[in-house]
Amino acid sequence: MKDIEELARRIVTALKDQQKKISTAESCTGGFIASCITDVPGASKVFLGSMVVYTVEMKKNLLQIPEEVFSYGIISPQMAEEMALRVRKITGSDYSISTTGNLGPDTMEGKPKGLIYVAVSTPKEVYVKELNLKGDRLSNKRETTKESFKLLLSLL
Repeated sequence: MKDIEELARRIVTALKDQQKKISTAESCTGGFIASCITDVPGASKVFLGSMVVYTVEMKKNLLQIPEEVFSYGIISPQMAEEMALRVRKITGSDYSISTTGNLGPDTMEGKPKGLIYVAVSTPKEVYVKELNLKGDRLSNKRETTKESFKLLLSLL
């Protein structure tokens, strides 16, 4: 957890220095990314908010994900990209992080446990990273958070 805390601190500092804002749309991480960011003192200067869209209905109703994106599956790079784009647009943030995937223990949509997609939307582009994790649900959630933070930091 110390590594995640350090990455979150670096994100908040970098965003403050650049006077930029961030938001998140989380499915499989269930708000953990937002929680880690808001654990950092001063996060209120950069963090606008989060949507935990764990179900198909919430992805449709809150994020307004177009029906055609669902044809790729909930666990897909297309879904992660669209989630990141939508939450950034809805909140007006400069950057956003989204997560969607299968933490386990069973397969989902025919996709294996540990298959997770993380996306970071910037003012210019969306970057998607595929993760293939081997841990239990909690360790996969933590690893997803860490990888999303590393991706964002590489773009700041």
